[in-house]
Amino acid sequence: MKEERESLAFDVVFAGGGPANLSAAIHLKNLIVRHNALHPAEELEADIAVIDKSRRWGSHLLSGAILDTRALEELMPDYRERGCPLESVANDEGVFFLTEKRKFAFPFLPEPFRNIGYPLISLSRLGAWMAGEAEKAGVQLFDSTAAVGLLVENGAVCGILAGELGLDRQEKPKPGHLPGIELRAKITVFGEGAAGSLAGELQKTFSLQQESEAQHYETGVKEVWQIPEGRIKAGAVRHTFGYPLPADRYGGGWLYAYSSTMLSLGFVTAIERSAPECDPHRNLQLFKQHPFIASILEGGSLVEYGAKAITSGGLNAMGRICGPGFLVTGESAGMLNMQRIKGIHLAMKSGMLAAETIFEALLRNDSSPPTLQGYEERFRKSWAYEELYDARNFRQAFEKGLYNGLLQAGMQFTIPGLSLASGFLKKKESTEERQQEKKKHSALPLTPFRPDGKITFGKEECLYRSGTVHEENQPCHLRISSGDMTEICLERCRKEYDNPCTMFCPAKVYEFTRTPEPALKISASNCLHCKTCALADPYGIITWTPPEGGGGPGYKLS
Repeated sequence: MKEERESLAFDVVFAGGGPANLSAAIHLKNLIVRHNALHPAEELEADIAVIDKSRRWGSHLLSGAILDTRALEELMPDYRERGCPLESVANDEGVFFLTEKRKFAFPFLPEPFRNIGYPLISLSRLGAWMAGEAEKAGVQLFDSTAAVGLLVENGAVCGILAGELGLDRQEKPKPGHLPGIELRAKITVFGEGAAGSLAGELQKTFSLQQESEAQHYETGVKEVWQIPEGRIKAGAVRHTFGYPLPADRYGGGWLYAYSSTMLSLGFVTAIERSAPECDPHRNLQLFKQHPFIASILEGGSLVEYGAKAITSGGLNAMGRICGPGFLVTGESAGMLNMQRIKGIHLAMKSGMLAAETIFEALLRNDSSPPTLQGYEERFRKSWAYEELYDARNFRQAFEKGLYNGLLQAGMQFTIPGLSLASGFLKKKESTEERQQEKKKHSALPLTPFRPDGKITFGKEECLYRSGTVHEENQPCHLRISSGDMTEICLERCRKEYDNPCTMFCPAKVYEFTRTPEPALKISASNCLHCKTCALADPYGIITWTPPEGGGGPGYKLS
């Protein structure tokens, strides 16, 4: 007998509690309050809910981060008076090329790389604060609530399904089991960050990216450090490229001084299915070994660790951002400017544009596709679109390697408004040739690396610093079919790539054992929810699904 699901009805449901959807919920409430004050005879009421799978607001949010405050100033001009958590202000910056032992400073910084005057922030702290502001505005907040499925009726999204609680590993109910709840809405907004699971369902159901270029993703691995006084000044910003990556791999490092004793640092590594052996955690540890970074960290202590996927394809890789019954915001929509290494302000602006579209729909009592299409039109008339348009080919310029990308990027900076064609300066070669080249590269042995326990750490120690907690006895949320496990994981992938999931996962979720017989062990309770495995798997057989609500990392400073 099928268990009855509870159903809750709202006017608007926001799936995902990041800066995009929280900005949208706050802005929507502000628009309604303003309307009701000006037109008391036409009072508008709306039930608005934001759900998030984290156990504490902000605990799944991770970023560098340097905040362009443009959108925040539009949303809340008095954000400082409201207590917005800002760490320090960028006042000294540099970009460096690293070899294994040396650094070379860029003699000047192009405009997109300049950050002087912007505040340094912890995104997890900012998210927690924004959730508080949304609650003050009257938005209903549901934490520990995982969105696991779309509700679609008559060809339109009509809400989401929240995950069940209390299933065991065999997917059988435990004592206290609760079935999934249907959260129904006139309009549903999806802002799950990079590679969201429901955004993937939207793409399959509504073919959102049919006319766009392929999306690019990177893995960002981050640490927060406490260091001795006198090493660096509060507000210092450092970006690097080069070591430890080979010239054909996109990525780089950062170091931001929240204060004179607290640092945010990390490393970004491009995700390439055809060369999946790259280990983002290892890259960060090697980056920290460089004399430039090690001299700052020496004698300090690791406070927090985390990882997340980054959407980096830019405007050309963006698909449609609305459809029947739904809108898509923030990184789920591809709104991140890799040229500036910034996306929070774009996410917030996308949320505000979504809110204005929803407000119009509620006012007219019309949430039909033509009305929701106004979101796309607003975006194309906004400064967010202009910024993404100017940087539209930046990430693609690096597809053929670092030096080719720097040449193209340099020409764009030299000639304002120029955006080179994606094929410029590229050697023509077939996809098969490229795949073979990458497989050869994958077969190259990695240089030995052993963490020293002082500046560099293994994945187990880092995972402990992430605050990650999951209910152990629940279904594995990292799905690989039994057939794929036998035919691909234990045979093809083992021979062709030596099971790269054991390398590219920054949390040691995947472990290959050889005795008593070959097996791939999945420790799902280690998962940082970074989505790297689903994006880097060369065969595309790993499906990341949300675990039970409340599980995952517990970031406080990231």
